Amino acid sequence: MREIVRSTIKKHNMFPNGGGVVIGLSGGADSVALLFCLLELREELSIEIFAAHVNHNLRGVESDNDETFVRELCEKTGIPLKVAQADVNAFAKENRIGTEAAARKLRYTHLEEARHEFSAQAIAVGHNMDDNAETIIMNLCRGAGLKGLGGIPPVNQRVTRPLLEVSRAEIEEYLQTAGISHITDASNHSNDYTRNRIRNIIMPLLESEINPNVKTTITRNAEALRDDESFLTEAAQPLFADNPHSEPSIHHEASSHFPRNNNEEIAYLNITNLLVQPPAISRRVIRAKIAQVRGDANDISLAHISAVLDLAKTQTGREIHLPDIIVTKEYENLIFSPLSKRTRNIKYMLSTKIENTPSQCKTPNERVKGARPLAGFGTASQGFILPLCTKSFNYDKIQEPLILRTRQAGDKITLKAGNRLFTKKLQDFFTDEKIAKSRRDSIPLLTHGNDILWIVPYRANAEYEVCDEESDEKKLWVSVWSEYDD
Repeated sequence: MREIVRSTIKKHNMFPNGGGVVIGLSGGADSVALLFCLLELREELSIEIFAAHVNHNLRGVESDNDETFVRELCEKTGIPLKVAQADVNAFAKENRIGTEAAARKLRYTHLEEARHEFSAQAIAVGHNMDDNAETIIMNLCRGAGLKGLGGIPPVNQRVTRPLLEVSRAEIEEYLQTAGISHITDASNHSNDYTRNRIRNIIMPLLESEINPNVKTTITRNAEALRDDESFLTEAAQPLFADNPHSEPSIHHEASSHFPRNNNEEIAYLNITNLLVQPPAISRRVIRAKIAQVRGDANDISLAHISAVLDLAKTQTGREIHLPDIIVTKEYENLIFSPLSKRTRNIKYMLSTKIENTPSQCKTPNERVKGARPLAGFGTASQGFILPLCTKSFNYDKIQEPLILRTRQAGDKITLKAGNRLFTKKLQDFFTDEKIAKSRRDSIPLLTHGNDILWIVPYRANAEYEVCDEESDEKKLWVSVWSEYDD
């Protein structure tokens, strides 16, 4: 087994510079075999070995016994160990995911924390050839596409899998021959989980009835498919950066001033650019956008990807719900937003008081003392305040308090075309400017009595405009600021 592991490590260049390696040590056969095999190879590979264990607290006393076993094993072998306690059930409920997915997320989070604590360069986990074959069959059944059929990657950023070309039988033989003890998880024999049904029912049937070397065959095919996936992903790379962190163009120079909540990740994808691509490219771009927002796309199937492509061909304003994410079509863009942060709670405040004299209010971008919060938006706290934009208006025409609010039924604004004034419904303005429906309820409107004075930051009421050449005594400068709630 050691020779296979050495070959796998070198083939995939897992530890190119040596250094520290954190082993995810559960106490089971795979992780224990990985520990002892790397101990045998550490001088040759110039690596220093550490261990990390996560007590998932899912099996009561058995989970605690696993932790005790790992502690004793590391003490015996002299391996530094970091142990973390995880409340998997609470995490699964909070994030609306399954128990297995929750355990996996918490496990890898802890492994990365341990890597930082030990100043290690890599993480090593004990996935083997059988695990890979089972994963590929699971992915095939749920329609995961080429990426899923490539199985478990030998190297994924900092995570390495040195046992990926070793079978479970070879691991058990290695441990038995060396007289190394390990823990056997009783849940592995239960068919309550999908993976266990594939392991205990499907794989033995394939080996006995179809191909006795089916695991090796699947592993070789997966390696070739990963190469194909890598090539296609690289070909799609230029589209991955299609406005990844910015709002889509809305055909107005003021759009760059509109506030964005940096505490949530939203991705945009131009539909025209997407639909002219071959399906093999467009599917990968969509998956990349989903991963950008969610952090991963592990449970996103081919059916999910196809649903997003279908959405791109429908009318604007429609949306679909995927696991933990919403995809909306808004004019020429697809908008990918996290489900948990669907609503942005934005507060606004106005940096002027109507009773101030013009000379006190005339400086752009200056927050005037005694600024009052605007009705309907609450008070500004010590939170993160951002300037939105500043505009000047005819001071002599303003006789009532200025109020900042969002849209109401029947809203209109007076605009100018050439020398002609005309009234336009706010709804028509939003449509003509291609402002996404999902954003219209959060756009601030500065009002003076029944008049919309300013659609912030787009257009101002032509009846209240003041020319730049006018004296400062004619100008009332208004600055709008925004505050984001997490």
